[in-house]
Amino acid sequence: MDKEDLLGIGMTAEVYKWGQDKVLKLYFDDYDESWIKLEAQIAQKVHEAGVPSPAVLDMVEVDGRKGIIFQRIFGRTMMSIFETEPWKFFDYIHQMIGFHCEIHNYSTEGIPSQKEKFGFAIKRSSVILGDKVKKILDYVDRLPDGNSICHGDLYLGNVIVSNNKLVAIDWGGGYRGNPLGDVARTCMIINSPSVPLGIPSIMSTMNVYPRWLTYQGYLNEYMRIANVKFEDIDAWILPVAAAKLKDKVPGEEKWLMKIINKRLEQLE
Repeated sequence: MDKEDLLGIGMTAEVYKWGQDKVLKLYFDDYDESWIKLEAQIAQKVHEAGVPSPAVLDMVEVDGRKGIIFQRIFGRTMMSIFETEPWKFFDYIHQMIGFHCEIHNYSTEGIPSQKEKFGFAIKRSSVILGDKVKKILDYVDRLPDGNSICHGDLYLGNVIVSNNKLVAIDWGGGYRGNPLGDVARTCMIINSPSVPLGIPSIMSTMNVYPRWLTYQGYLNEYMRIANVKFEDIDAWILPVAAAKLKDKVPGEEKWLMKIINKRLEQLE
């Protein structure tokens, strides 16, 4: 079978229609096959655990590039909905918070642990972090473990609204661990000075005040639903910021290093 219509482009891959009820996630050449196999493994384990997510159907090679065949989820991402219906923004943010809590109620074996994921990402940024790496890794070791399935990159572009139900896609950053680290990551995505790929124009102009409102709303509602404290989520900001350096998002490095340096000073 040949790939058909291009459905979307992300940081790691292009997504094509593949038959009537499947999609092909075709990775860019610089992504190692072992990394792609790991994403397929995580995505399948998460789906089998019951999390609303696409099933993994096959791995293929197309035009010399590796790819994964996924079940196609028919619908629109929350991000794309805001392009035409921006008045639904806070309604869908509220729904996504409940969905995030729902995901954290699941658990599974056979996927990386949180500390493995964070350790790998932080070490990948050692050129930037220098002698801070050991201090941050030591700090991560002292944080409480967990057994929840965590998405690792949950934001509006990775949630599809399908028949009034929410489905999470793009599980390459998924892991098993403390859900509060996952919440901290989403909060940092909201607060980022960068505009992620695929953000509609209505959100690219969002100023500091609406971002702050979104952040506060997300954080407060998650704390209410999950019955957790702010300081327990905030404790994860240092390693999340250090791990996020690996993504090399344009415009983020100085912002992240400012957070990292401030947090390390507070530990001394």
